[in-house]
Amino acid sequence: MPRPSHVRDAVQGQLRGSNRHVWTVEEMLAELRAAGVAADFSSVFRSLVWCEEQGSVKRVDVGDGRARFEPAGDHHEHARCERCGTVAEVPGCVLADIPERVGSLTGFAINAHRLVFIGLCPDCQ
Repeated sequence: MPRPSHVRDAVQGQLRGSNRHVWTVEEMLAELRAAGVAADFSSVFRSLVWCEEQGSVKRVDVGDGRARFEPAGDHHEHARCERCGTVAEVPGCVLADIPERVGSLTGFAINAHRLVFIGLCPDCQ
């Protein structure tokens, strides 16, 4: 059992108490520091990985090489701005019927998929 961690507790509190959808490690670190929590990059990263292992967050890959995390929940896609890097949630799964079709075409038993839409956010348009 891991030792208690003020950073992990603060990360969990931020995940529960924020309207934000997805965080990079740097964004989470900045929010914690703004709230007066003494933390560093590696402590925040380890805390987010621990939360991922516990099933309370999911790692999100939007194709830019940065680790992002979001609270665990229903599956959905994301859109990423190619200019500023903003990531938005696409509510619901826009591909709900496609995995079955892909399975019938390939013989694969499809159990997951990822799709990221890339374009310009409203601020960058």
